Parts: sequence; structure tokens; C-alpha cells
Amino acid sequence: MHTYLAANHKRNVKQHDTTDFKTILGKWEKCIVSANNAFSQKHWLSSIALYYRAIALANQLLRLSPYRKEAIFSLLVSFHNLSDTYVQYALETETDERTGIYKMALTALRDVKNRIEAQAILLADNPDVLRAKRIANQQPWLLLKQYPQLSTDLTSSLANKSSSTALTAKKNKTNH
Repeated sequence: MHTYLAANHKRNVKQHDTTDFKTILGKWEKCIVSANNAFSQKHWLSSIALYYRAIALANQLLRLSPYRKEAIFSLLVSFHNLSDTYVQYALETETDERTGIYKMALTALRDVKNRIEAQAILLADNPDVLRAKRIANQQPWLLLKQYPQLSTDLTSSLANKSSSTALTAKKNKTNH
């Protein structure tokens, strides 16, 4: 693994054997196609597992060539597709399980946002990283806009938790 922190992303960057990068990128593409096929067939758990595998491959791409467009966008695409899968899976589950799955969808988007923001700190002048950062920052908002029920379910879940916590605290206080 060779990563150099440099202001200019094209200068001072150790060049890698591009065949390694191309091989991993090919594996990532095949993994995404398989995950997308599983998604299309509503095989949610298989799709989730394959998107996590795609994330692992995207991480390898970033380690090899953090300044390459394909590396940063492979990570963004993998996490975005994972989040979409969680949302679709949640829509078909029992109501009491749905909130937890929605939280996993938002967590996936927050994870990619944090990872890309870290890359943006390291490669502040890389236009591809900055573009990916803008997209990653918008994704949680777009998800909530596209699925207003998600926001409603999360809000009601938080309200139920706080009211049950208050009742528990009140019970404990009267028992003492």
C-alpha cells in the first residue's frame, strides 16, 4: 500500500502497476452488476452482502490510487446502492423492524460522507474528490426527500423511545 499526502494529486504520488487497479476495478464492476441483479430480483440480503463486498473492493481501489476518479466514485456508488437496498428492504418488512433498517440506510450514507470528507482533506485540490464530496453531502437529504415515510418513521420511533424512557424513569422514581 502506497499513499502519499500531497497538495498536488498528480505530483508526488507513487505510481502503481495499473494492472492491479484495473483488475480490482473489474472485480468491483462485476460485483456491482451481481448486486444490482440481486436487487432487481428483490433478493435483499444477497444484494446487501454483495454491496458490502463492493465497498471492500472500492476501499482497495482507494488504497491503490486515492486520486483516481474511479476509486472515489466506486466507493460512492457502492454505499449509495447499499442504502437504496436497505430502504427497499425496509418497505417490505414489518413496521417494528422498519425503523432499524431505515437507520442502516442513513448510516451507510453517513459512512460514505465521512470517508469522502476524509479523502477531501487529503486531496483538497482533486476535482473528482470534491465532486464526490458534494454528492455525498446531498444524499441523506435526498433520501429523506424521496422517502418522506422514512423521516416520519424515524421521528415516531424516537418519540416512542423518549416516552418509554420517561415512563421507566418515573416508575423507578416511585419505587424508591
